Amino acid sequence: MSALTPDCDPDLSNCGSPVTGPRIRSTVVLAALVTVAVLSVTGELAVPGAVAFLAGGAGLVAALVLGARTVRLGQRAVAAVHLPALHRSHPAG
Repeated sequence: MSALTPDCDPDLSNCGSPVTGPRIRSTVVLAALVTVAVLSVTGELAVPGAVAFLAGGAGLVAALVLGARTVRLGQRAVAAVHLPALHRSHPAG
């Protein structure tokens, strides 16, 4: 940080308020990891033995993380929807 960039990261990757939660890039990397793991375990690109076991494990962990992110995104979307409250009208007087 300096006087010119008081709220920036030292590498200037994030200026302003910090970004919370997962970013798009990490989600794409996780999806690519799942794809590579599936291709390594099954199909024409299948690798033998322990490598397939490790690739399957890494793919499973990445799939679980992506699933958790999807659930959190759904929960945030549901929480963001505000339905109008039902009010009974009362007679004046």
